[in-house]
Amino acid sequence: MNAVTGSPAHVDKLEFDLETVGLREVRAAARRLLAGCPGVLVEDAVQVCDELACNALRHARPAGACRLLMTGTARFRVEVDDASPVRPQVRRPDHTGGRGLLLVERLAACWGVDYHGDGKTMWAELGDC
Repeated sequence: MNAVTGSPAHVDKLEFDLETVGLREVRAAARRLLAGCPGVLVEDAVQVCDELACNALRHARPAGACRLLMTGTARFRVEVDDASPVRPQVRRPDHTGGRGLLLVERLAACWGVDYHGDGKTMWAELGDC
């Protein structure tokens, strides 16, 4: 984990290697980062972090970095890198899953995918976009 805190633009950033850090630690770090932040619902943000990280671990190995960024007191962003060029798709839930991106779509103010090289970065923002 790397931490950058209190830069001139007041961006707090935590970064994790998903191949070596457990999801419990990522969720706990998101809660700590969001403590006292009135602009973002903490459990919504934690759920979005968990869904994006789980998707990378389940569907796009090897998973890469997970970054949590807090800008000011009203904007939270999660970014998750993976090595798969496959486009994620919101799908109809069934007994095998399919709820993750539906939750992200409903809880996040905005979300998307940036492609680079042989992989991608999925991201979502909560609060002011």
